Amino acid sequence: MPDFPAPPSPAEDGAIPPYAAPLNAPQREAVLTTEGPVLMLAGAGTGKTAALTARLAHLIATRRAWPSEILCVTFTNKAAREMRERVGRHIGDAVDGMPWLGTFHSIGARMLRRHAELVGLQSNYTIIDTDDQLRLLKQLIQENDLDEKRWPARQLAGLIDRWKNRGLNPGDLDAVENEAYANGKGAQFYKLYQTG
Repeated sequence: MPDFPAPPSPAEDGAIPPYAAPLNAPQREAVLTTEGPVLMLAGAGTGKTAALTARLAHLIATRRAWPSEILCVTFTNKAAREMRERVGRHIGDAVDGMPWLGTFHSIGARMLRRHAELVGLQSNYTIIDTDDQLRLLKQLIQENDLDEKRWPARQLAGLIDRWKNRGLNPGDLDAVENEAYANGKGAQFYKLYQTG
């Protein structure tokens, strides 16, 4: 395990650490509570991010966790950048050792790449966006001589999404689900999509 430089640690005499000093009493309590879970319920603009970043700094400063052991998930790239910058202000370069600070999607993709073989993928798999997905499906529809006006790519994309969300692979589709697209070609197109 790499040895990260310690940020300023709390004084032994009970003094408030510098990263917690600007916070109000409830925020400070959330930061300094290290045993058990902490739930912060607050509205927009009330200092949740300030308290959360100070809490991360406190966990690292008091050696309760290494930077690489902390999972911090946000939902937007902007929020992830802001979180990384704020944590970096408290702990310096040690923030570079926090691979699990990011968006839900980026962390999920990182975990999937790391353990791709467990779900039947190679670690160099490609993630495509909605436009690429529709382009690929239109190409498959054309290559298989289907009328894209009668069997739109969006319809197939919606079906594949539902099947995936239910954990169904092409071979798992029952007769009704298979019939849902192009008179029984659902599984065939799903399989082509997966390999495409």
